[in-house]
Amino acid sequence: MPKEFYLTPASRRHLERHFGEGALAGSYFLQSTFETPDDLLLILQNSSPVSVNKQHSSTIVFTYTLTNGRMAGTLGIMKKSYLSKKDLVSEMREGFTIEVGLIEGLRLTPDFCVVVRETLKGFSIITAFPGDYARPFAQKGQPAKEYALNKQFWEEHVLVRKKG
Repeated sequence: MPKEFYLTPASRRHLERHFGEGALAGSYFLQSTFETPDDLLLILQNSSPVSVNKQHSSTIVFTYTLTNGRMAGTLGIMKKSYLSKKDLVSEMREGFTIEVGLIEGLRLTPDFCVVVRETLKGFSIITAFPGDYARPFAQKGQPAKEYALNKQFWEEHVLVRKKG
């Protein structure tokens, strides 16, 4: 029997920030496709991922692509080299200072990722976001190789937000 995806109360609160357009930088799910995290859970229970990336320890990233012209949400990340310095600002996010790119508008995507921790109960959702696979923010406590890869990724990429 396949493992079930589930949300803890804390992960639900975190995930709700990715539903509907908000003030935070980064991607968000379109309400016309996913109104709530529960809508996402329904899709996950009845779909197969396009790819699976194992991160350190028990963390797994599943990538999905919606079909039939349906869009999951907006792309909230881009290469920093595509932006001018005047379009980069610093923001605090979950205790970290990050660079954010300001752009005219966020592009739509049919792709989305779901980051989980594998448990005996199933797949505990840590976060989910529209777009392709992106490495986690570099944090102390990550294995040295993972930390270096994550740090390099975020030196080259930024979360983006619509100007204004």
